[in-house]
Amino acid sequence: MAELRYEHEGMQLQLYRSFQLYLRFAQLLSNAPCCLARELPSNAYFKLARCLLSASTLAWVTICGYQAIVQLIGVPMPFFTAVLYVNEVVLCIWITVQTMIRGYGEAARYNQFLERIVTVAVAVPSSDWTEALLYLRQRLNWLGIIGTITFSTALMLDFLYFGGIYATIFTMGAYMLPNMLASMSLAQYYAGTMLIYKLQQTINQQLRTATRKRSKEQLETVKHLYLQLDNCVQLITRSYELLIVTNVFASINVTSLQVLEIYQYVQSNEVNSIYIAYNIIWIALQLFMLLMVLYPSDMIKREQILFGTILFELSHRNEGTVDVEQIAHLRLLTLDRKRIVSTACGVLKLELSSLSSIFVALLSFMIILIQFDSAKLNKHYGAVTAMDSLYGSNS
Repeated sequence: MAELRYEHEGMQLQLYRSFQLYLRFAQLLSNAPCCLARELPSNAYFKLARCLLSASTLAWVTICGYQAIVQLIGVPMPFFTAVLYVNEVVLCIWITVQTMIRGYGEAARYNQFLERIVTVAVAVPSSDWTEALLYLRQRLNWLGIIGTITFSTALMLDFLYFGGIYATIFTMGAYMLPNMLASMSLAQYYAGTMLIYKLQQTINQQLRTATRKRSKEQLETVKHLYLQLDNCVQLITRSYELLIVTNVFASINVTSLQVLEIYQYVQSNEVNSIYIAYNIIWIALQLFMLLMVLYPSDMIKREQILFGTILFELSHRNEGTVDVEQIAHLRLLTLDRKRIVSTACGVLKLELSSLSSIFVALLSFMIILIQFDSAKLNKHYGAVTAMDSLYGSNS
């Protein structure tokens, strides 16, 4: 028992050390619970700095958001377009609040998730566990690099187009920071689901290569591990579902407005390459955040289907030597997971096929926006878009 406890603690420590830098940064921005990190120096000072940074970030976003709403209401434009612009700012504020609430209130779910992950990690070969952590760390590093380049480029283009420090600070508070916090939270979701996927993949490989004699022994262990990972999927989905749904609505809202602004510039024959590139970056960022959620969830579903296929092969290959009732029970679990896809708040199916539904919603928004768009209504003091009017009144 003592050895098993030490092994659990060793696995947890290895997990913490693998993502220590990212974890500290996320905790500082109130993007992850503070009690997860171990051996934090000056823990009281760290928590104080965290609270001060959270309060200042929330105040910054709220003040810039309120200012944007007040000024957008005064910009002459179609009612539906105005609703979307105001809704975009409101969603940014709400996303900021959500990420901070999660950072302070989700410690219990985080710890339950980590406990179950470590339980599965103890049962797989240490080399496979180390390989999974290395794979995940590389993926997170790439996400960090892509995110840094994307946000830095967007800020640079914002400064070049709107031409002012104040405008850039305003963009940072009203739009950029909420999206940065959302992308960091969704990166945690991505990391958790990809870790589940890698462990499922390891279990499937072990079961597929099991010898005839060991198949019967492994069935009980596999059943226990499968249920642990399934519980991890439920925990991480329940923890992030509201943020995921909010971010999907925000992505549809933002993307439709960015495409509208590109359309307005093309129609006015005043094409500005900097502003169009700026809009394209925002559209790409929204798509990237959607894929961070849907892609790993879809991969988990595929591994679960593969698990059922392996059980089917195993029942025919070792007929008479394995517990048929146990295999039937596991196959039933797998078939249930195949039919019942994980959903966020019962609204969004967490699989890649949901992209088609999101695209249909986006297309509907675009048709309405273009139909109601009027060049005269959307111009304010000679501005082409509502954003030009907003930033023109700030300069």
